Amino acid sequence: MRTDDAPFRTTSETVGPAVVVHVAGELDDVTAEELSGRLDDALRSVAPPAPVVVDLTDLDFLGACGIGLLLDCQDRCLRRGSALVVVANAATVLRPLQVLELTDVLGVRSSLPELTPPEVSGRA
Repeated sequence: MRTDDAPFRTTSETVGPAVVVHVAGELDDVTAEELSGRLDDALRSVAPPAPVVVDLTDLDFLGACGIGLLLDCQDRCLRRGSALVVVANAATVLRPLQVLELTDVLGVRSSLPELTPPEVSGRA
């Protein structure tokens, strides 16, 4: 459910060999298409074996469509020889992934610095 208080936003950046897709707001059936396009772009621009990183730390809600989209993206990454890494640390995002036992499947990390060397996290 989308509200004016939490507009959906998605941006991406190339950091080192990885493509990091930042997502904010609510990811549901209304906003999933926008993220799908952003993830398609990320997949096209990353050179395997570099990962596609989906940063959900500013996400307020993760619906079933969003989870399905992440699983689809992971499958496409694996077929190309890349990895999908999901960054999430809020209970509203982590809880559905934990209930479905997807945190390991999606390579969920709590922050960017954990998943890559400093040049990819943007921090020295």
